[in-house]
Amino acid sequence: MTELRLIDPYGYTVPGAVHTDVPAANVAEVTARLLDTAARNHADDNDGINGYRFHAADYRVQETPEPTVAARGTFLDLLTLTTAA
Repeated sequence: MTELRLIDPYGYTVPGAVHTDVPAANVAEVTARLLDTAARNHADDNDGINGYRFHAADYRVQETPEPTVAARGTFLDLLTLTTAA
């Protein structure tokens, strides 16, 4: 599973444009939808506010894969080691 988040031209996450637990088979579809629809809507709603310029073509999608099973257990392993001493 993958997390996809739409990032505006200034590097901030677009509110409401974070999709978690996206299956690998759907990543391309969700990415296209974020860039085609959500980016355009956010740019249209915010362009020109306080002098900031938003253009849908300047948005990007940040893809974060789910951590591996070994990485998920690391914190608990360290916690067990520190409390056992």
